[in-house]
Amino acid sequence: MIKLKEIIVNLNHDRYSDFEQQLAKTKADKFLYLTQAYRKGNVNDDEILKQLELNSNSFYVLKSRLFDKLKSHLSEDIKISKEDVLNKLQQIYMICYSEPREISIPFLEKLEEELLEFDMHSELLVVYSFLKKMHLKSERYFHYSQLYNKHIAFWLSLEKSEALLGNFNQLLCLYLFSKSDEYLNKLLFLRKEVENHVVLNPSRSIEIISNIVDIELALFCGNDVVKGLDVEKLLSDTIEKMKALPESSHIRQWQIAVDFLSFEYYRKSNPVKAEDSYQKLNSSIGNLLLFNSICLTPQFLLSKIRYLCDKSELETLIKEGQANFLLDPNDTYSKVIAGLYKSMISYYDGKIKEAISTLNEVINLYSFKDFFHINIEVKLTLAFFYIKAKDLDMADNLIKSIYRKIKSEKLDHYENVMDVIKFLNLEMQSDAKSNPKKKDALTLFSARNTGKYAVLEYLLPELKVCTGK
Repeated sequence: MIKLKEIIVNLNHDRYSDFEQQLAKTKADKFLYLTQAYRKGNVNDDEILKQLELNSNSFYVLKSRLFDKLKSHLSEDIKISKEDVLNKLQQIYMICYSEPREISIPFLEKLEEELLEFDMHSELLVVYSFLKKMHLKSERYFHYSQLYNKHIAFWLSLEKSEALLGNFNQLLCLYLFSKSDEYLNKLLFLRKEVENHVVLNPSRSIEIISNIVDIELALFCGNDVVKGLDVEKLLSDTIEKMKALPESSHIRQWQIAVDFLSFEYYRKSNPVKAEDSYQKLNSSIGNLLLFNSICLTPQFLLSKIRYLCDKSELETLIKEGQANFLLDPNDTYSKVIAGLYKSMISYYDGKIKEAISTLNEVINLYSFKDFFHINIEVKLTLAFFYIKAKDLDMADNLIKSIYRKIKSEKLDHYENVMDVIKFLNLEMQSDAKSNPKKKDALTLFSARNTGKYAVLEYLLPELKVCTGK
């Protein structure tokens, strides 16, 4: 520890007066006496020890605690806001090159403690850079050089982890369009890469990224993809870690993404608990889809349809469906999901021709040649609209194209799709309303429409209406 007496002696008048007043205000009499004695320099340690009636060990503890108080006072409170942090960092140069080392080094060390507590690694780089300079002629120079290099690694690791999260979400979109094992294996590989960063450079920020990856795998790829994942615990842990980050951390702005993941989880497991997340998401729908690099927020549009239909709030869906929202013009997934959403809103609003036009535009823009799963959803939704518009030939062509693909390529895992195709074929018949086979087909579809190859979740409530349910 740098000699406490030297620090107190070298404090300028204003700094010393502020510190003295702080000790007096808190009635820290022994700390105040020691501070004043060192400042005046008219008594030695033995006399102070005798005056305070302390033994050697107690006196050492007293000096150590006073040193901590002084460091805290010199750095003040940097936790309030990003502006406060930046102000303190901007003062470093002036303090380091205009104050004695006995003041500048404790100032830097206190900043180091606060920044470490909140995982502010980029700001720590500034502090360690100056600590290196302040110890250039000292044996501590190597120590601070190592810390500087370590936090360079932290910063790079966080940047790489965020990039991995973005790539993960891009691949997740491709997986949901195709349900291909090739994309699933790539997702699991990226998960392992993120885990490696957590092990090498553990921090709250990287752990939050790892949690988001695991939650998305469980929600959108199935709980059996990675064994032992507890989504509720992961959500709770993510929220707690996010709260512990400083206000200045950009990752705290990801709360809307965590709200989305909470909504997706509770929507199926506890709809009542999903309401709070739904309200937050719905109020932010204008920019929600722009978080597509953090998690699969565009999916909220389709989930919202099912959620409000299950609550029998069709009028609310139509009214809220008119709200505008921003999306990434280069994100095919967002544009396709938005197309399905807008077409469903048009359908529920009685604008069947507009609904058909929206989906035809989606098909014309994207061939879905290598993405059969999303091709099923778009074309069968469009076929349903054509049936409702009494354009049975167009509906029949779309249904047959899906049927032929499944049969010719022996895609037996799409037995649920064959059920809904049977349902739609029966719906086209003149006696559809009284045909009991239609209800049987929909019952089979509902029972088998689970897991990896589930389709048309957003359309299911309307299909049930067709059977009088």
